[in-house]
Amino acid sequence: MKKARTTQDGARIYTRWILACYDLLIYRVLSPHVWRCDPQHFLDLYNRHMSDNHADVGVGTGYFLNQCLYEPGEVRIGLFDLQPNCLAFTAQRLARFQPETFECNALESIPFAGRGFDSIALGGILHCIPGNFAQKARLFDAIKPLMKPASQLFGYTILNRGISKTLLSRFVYFLLYQLKVINGAEDSASQLHAELTKRFKRVNTHIIGHIALFNASEPLSR
Repeated sequence: MKKARTTQDGARIYTRWILACYDLLIYRVLSPHVWRCDPQHFLDLYNRHMSDNHADVGVGTGYFLNQCLYEPGEVRIGLFDLQPNCLAFTAQRLARFQPETFECNALESIPFAGRGFDSIALGGILHCIPGNFAQKARLFDAIKPLMKPASQLFGYTILNRGISKTLLSRFVYFLLYQLKVINGAEDSASQLHAELTKRFKRVNTHIIGHIALFNASEPLSR
């Protein structure tokens, strides 16, 4: 019987060595040349929607937080991730901001009782979660304890449906899927939009290359 994928599968690959190479591989190679989305689009998303009271869920290496428009002392940053290596790497990189770190599984309700955040970023975590978008969307419910009534949610994710693929992108997706880094063979922007509109009054999704960039606000009560 084939073993079901879990969030732990993808998290295991993020060793210190991988994190040291991550920015070069993702933002200089894969994003512009395979996923056909210049990293500047991600940075623009952060610059438009990041507040001075911000949380990142699925922190990666903190690449875009490290380029944020805020100075130390001007912003509160919360880091939430299942992978302790990612938390440690990002916290060290952003040490000047004195970030708060929380190790947690974002598919389970996050046990957070602190002051909520005005903006929350999901940068590249959705395509790592196993299952279809109805299952991935548990993440939107799990982060509710972090949100305030006027919180802004934004992020990006790799798609595998409703996009124009190349031979190279098909090969890279297959390879990353076999390594359990990427999940979501059926992921499409329309499915993402549908799950967001179940939970937020205002939703925007935009496709660039293989990437869906999104933002949502005014959480609906459920």
